[in-house]
Amino acid sequence: MPPMSDNSRVLTGFMERRALGAAVAELAEITDPELIAKRAQEIAQHGSTALAALLAALETDDPQLRGGLGQIAKRLDRDLVVPALQQAARTRERSDHARLTALTILDRFLGETVDDSMLGGLQDPDGVALQSLHELTRAMTDDPLAILEYLGQLMEQPPEVAHMILDAVPQLPPDPNLVTLLRMLAQDENGAIAQKAIDRLSRTRSTEALQALTSLALTVPPTAAALAARGHRKLRLSGVPDATDPHPQIRALLSPIDGAGGQVIWFIEHSAVQDIGQSLTLIARDPDGLAFAWGSPTTLTGSLPPARPEGSVYSLAPEDGSPALLMLEAPVAVARFVVQQALKLNWATGTPPPLDYRLLNPLIWAGGDAGEAPQLPAPADRTPHELAALLDHPAFATWFWQSEAVLAAAKRLRLGSSGAARTTEITALATTHFGPSVRKGYQQRLEGMARWLSLADQTTTAEMAMAAAAHLASCTPAESPFVRRLIGIGLDVAQVNLQSGR
Repeated sequence: MPPMSDNSRVLTGFMERRALGAAVAELAEITDPELIAKRAQEIAQHGSTALAALLAALETDDPQLRGGLGQIAKRLDRDLVVPALQQAARTRERSDHARLTALTILDRFLGETVDDSMLGGLQDPDGVALQSLHELTRAMTDDPLAILEYLGQLMEQPPEVAHMILDAVPQLPPDPNLVTLLRMLAQDENGAIAQKAIDRLSRTRSTEALQALTSLALTVPPTAAALAARGHRKLRLSGVPDATDPHPQIRALLSPIDGAGGQVIWFIEHSAVQDIGQSLTLIARDPDGLAFAWGSPTTLTGSLPPARPEGSVYSLAPEDGSPALLMLEAPVAVARFVVQQALKLNWATGTPPPLDYRLLNPLIWAGGDAGEAPQLPAPADRTPHELAALLDHPAFATWFWQSEAVLAAAKRLRLGSSGAARTTEITALATTHFGPSVRKGYQQRLEGMARWLSLADQTTTAEMAMAAAAHLASCTPAESPFVRRLIGIGLDVAQVNLQSGR
């Protein structure tokens, strides 16, 4: 085969650059995360040519393409891509769009510290903010969930950027998508951003803004909730009408509280549109609060459990093959109470709720109804040993104590030991590691389980759960058969895991 001529090399290189440019542009049309990652890897394999294609595409105003560029950057040689993007961000001759895209990739995808002073050199920051909002409203018209990507990028920027966006909102015509943005920013952990977003909503004379303030008054910390309630009154007094459509009829499903303090809360709306509804699934976890959320405004009702009378218990088998999950058809007011209790933990730690919750929570709060705590049952009169049998109930199937100390004890027992050695390990664990905070956590979980069992019409077991909670407060952990059994089950689980190599 004859050697390639210089002209052939130039032509081949030109064709490669054209092909990579087209491949990069196609990332704006792909929504499947796995396919985006695959295409980004294929592009990144072209090294410096791929880097040139990435730099040429920085001009984009498409948030989807920006995400694709970030995926390419993650797969390129870091020693090449970081300096190139830093240079692009500093180059005043580049457009504001290109520089902000470079900054976003450096900060969000590459974890590089971004100098806030770079924002000061932008030619037209107000124009960039307006253009950004135009892009968002267009994207949300086609896909309401596009705001999640937008806010994911915005959260990675300095707070000044969010303030620029908020200052630009009044310059645009009224748009329900902008109300959604303001509602989500009103739930930001930055108090100044949240307050400004609530103020913008309070000045937006629309039914959508009124509904947003209704929801916010029930799902933000007390100070912000008072501002939202005041803004709601202001709009009502100025003549802004409430929605004419009836508030959605929703259902709620609750799982038992698991041994680690986690609970699944599932809200479902069966829409008037045939076969389409809304759903929002939350995981509350002690002591974190709302830790995970996922949902959709367009859920196929065929994939949802059929409605049953309140108090019914489902056994739902996840599609991933994991163990079946018990779910209780619960009063919506009780599920709202569980969410609000979890939110208090978020506020206490300064941890914002998940973005999906911030977007979809009007499904829960649109009617303006707060949660309602179910009444706790009276404790049963049972012996401590009878209370330990509570852990045999199916709703307590995930209750066992997990800790590094339990794992270490299981390793010691694995070497071969008598029943007396096991008893000694359990006593030592209960005495040394089951401290006041652990005990208090289990008392609260037992009370939560008493509520769940009462709603499931399992009154006797609910009363035993209350008795177990009271018992934990009245004796030392080492003296409690309930605690000793909890630790013993934890040892059994740890030993099984060790034997299977986990």
